[in-house]
Amino acid sequence: MHITKILNNSLVLAKDTTENEMILMGKGIGHKHTIGYELKKEEIEKIFVLHDETMKRNIIQLAAEIDEVYFNIAQTIIDYAITKYNMKLMNHIYLALTDHIAFAVKRFKSNIVIENNYLLEIKDFNPNEYDIGIYALRIINESLNLELPQEECINIAGHFINAQQDNPYSEKNKKISKIIKDILGIVHYHFAIIYDENSFYYKRFITHLKAFAQRFLNNQPSKEQVDFIYEQIRTNCSAEYECVKKINTYIYNEYSRNLPIQEELYLMIHIHKILGELQENI
Repeated sequence: MHITKILNNSLVLAKDTTENEMILMGKGIGHKHTIGYELKKEEIEKIFVLHDETMKRNIIQLAAEIDEVYFNIAQTIIDYAITKYNMKLMNHIYLALTDHIAFAVKRFKSNIVIENNYLLEIKDFNPNEYDIGIYALRIINESLNLELPQEECINIAGHFINAQQDNPYSEKNKKISKIIKDILGIVHYHFAIIYDENSFYYKRFITHLKAFAQRFLNNQPSKEQVDFIYEQIRTNCSAEYECVKKINTYIYNEYSRNLPIQEELYLMIHIHKILGELQENI
């Protein structure tokens, strides 16, 4: 393959022996060589086959507008994901991530903050992608001498979730995530509390909600006999029971099914423990 146009130090436009046009990525690939140079295989890190003029135009525009440092940072992060987790990624991640990083830095320098409320969900359901996001944030901050907020690691994790050829973030995971978030919201507003996300009982509650949502969506109710203790807890924890009634209404409105009494029982117990822990810390 020979170079037909140098886009930046890391990207070149090239043609193969049958005159098919493509974009080639490689560290220093555009700095070392001139137009017409026959590239060696080991110099090429990534090949983007150009299926249409729109894709070609977009890549060329991106290369012209964005400093090559962002391409190199994106490449480092992607290499980490592939090496550590053996991820099979679609080609668009290279350009999408580069563009995202450049725009995130621009937002940060302009004091524009975009909140991301999915830290908990991503951390719990997509630990590999979350780890990549944490690594990416460190690389970006160290390379550019910045302090991008932690929320940015979630945005980057999202790119890797969506770019995987065997995307693990299934519809069921999305439903589980929504159930957890909505139940946390119901408890929060019912008792007007602020969670201590580092507390023991909060983490236990999250673990329980995840298991509950999985059981509920898989239609696998517990067969435990809890009638006697259920009545005791409902009597002794009347405030918690009122909150669970709201959760039951939410579940019914969403899925046209009521909560089994076993699930009501465990929710009351977990909510009671969270309230007790918060009371102790006042």
